Amino acid sequence: MKYTPQFIVALCFFVIACGKPNTSNVDNAADFKAVERVVQEVFDDIWSDKKAELLSKYHTNDFILLEHGEVWTNDTIANWCKRAKLRDQGLKRINSFDFFKAKREGNRIWMAYHNYAIIKSDSLERKLQWLESIVAIKKDSTWKLELMHSTRVNRH
Repeated sequence: MKYTPQFIVALCFFVIACGKPNTSNVDNAADFKAVERVVQEVFDDIWSDKKAELLSKYHTNDFILLEHGEVWTNDTIANWCKRAKLRDQGLKRINSFDFFKAKREGNRIWMAYHNYAIIKSDSLERKLQWLESIVAIKKDSTWKLELMHSTRVNRH
């Protein structure tokens, strides 16, 4: 049987492709978990503990938050943290999330999730909920949030 050069090249590509382990699902799962951790840490460090100095750890320089009809930047959030620290009356915010959709395209991940917060003090407990989505990008092996969209959910 005579083989053409095109057939041999195609066969080589087929053998290489079949012999290569499929790690993309493992990589995606690990990166999805890494982005979920970023979301958790943003809410714990920024929104609960009001540590504006950590914004650059979690957000890109051009990060925006679409918050109930308003556009917030890192500066807006830093100012919110300052004001929130001044009015802090010993309230504690506990954050939890239910991530239900994630997609990846290269070094960008999009996620949708439910955000739950319990606000507690000695005599108060209030439960809040939001429906949110984020876009995270990976730069220099680090995932950072580039965009967040947040909508309050009325609890019945």
